[in-house]
Amino acid sequence: MTREPSRTCLGCRQVRARRALVRLVRRSDGVVVADPHGTAAGRGAWVCPEESCLERALQPGRLAHAFRKPCEAGKNLSEEVRGLWPQR
Repeated sequence: MTREPSRTCLGCRQVRARRALVRLVRRSDGVVVADPHGTAAGRGAWVCPEESCLERALQPGRLAHAFRKPCEAGKNLSEEVRGLWPQR
């Protein structure tokens, strides 16, 4: 029996199954974008597609702490994350 990978949500800090979360990635220019397939290179952060989790995850300093480098959220990051959820 295999165990499903789990990740911690950046917003609510609850451990959930990886398939229930959306992966965020920091591009080389410092902008954080959603990773729809979960395969982009580099360090990732995970967030629930719920509004309250997104709001907390996008608070100042949360993304920089998760990626261990200065970064900023992409223009439409919250819309991207919400748009990815029905596809999963």
